[in-house]
Amino acid sequence: MKSVVRNTVATLAFAVLCAASADAQDQAKAGPPVLAKNIVTARAGGMRMMVTSSSFGSGDALPERYTQFGENISPAITWSKGPIGTMSYVVMAEDSGVNRPEPIVHWIVYNLPSTSDRLPQAVPAGPTLENGAGQGKNVRGEAGYIGPKPPAGQTHPYHFQVFALSSRLNLDPATADRAAVIAAMKGKVLASGDIVGMVTGK
Repeated sequence: MKSVVRNTVATLAFAVLCAASADAQDQAKAGPPVLAKNIVTARAGGMRMMVTSSSFGSGDALPERYTQFGENISPAITWSKGPIGTMSYVVMAEDSGVNRPEPIVHWIVYNLPSTSDRLPQAVPAGPTLENGAGQGKNVRGEAGYIGPKPPAGQTHPYHFQVFALSSRLNLDPATADRAAVIAAMKGKVLASGDIVGMVTGK
């Protein structure tokens, strides 16, 4: 009887170890996450857009006011004009410094008019903007911008990506999350570019 119990315990322990090992392997395979710009790439011959900001320089620290440690307002984003045939723009801000299949989404703006070339600082929250553009859901499931807030001591890159599209996106604001916006963008990207801001957690 004791032998049976010992064998059962040993079998259970081995199973737990195997499960833990599998979990560790899955976690190791989880990152780095795939950014939107690497999922919805421009068509063959698509041009690279220049994305800049009066709020920060690419590769520099994102000022605290644009994070949850500060005022939690969106930075100003400017982009070069898309190629002939551009009908709308999408702006998407994602954190790629996490160990998971998908980045953390901080901001989605879609159906920006083809005549636009910038977003001002402190864009108000809400599903629609005055220029007719829509705002998708961020990591909290809310329409609008939410600033970075990485864990204490960790430095994460935040990619503010801009896409020039060949059409507007037919999206229901109530369901316009990252997955829905990316799915709607597929086959429509003419050009893209991004600017990266770094944030260190406190």
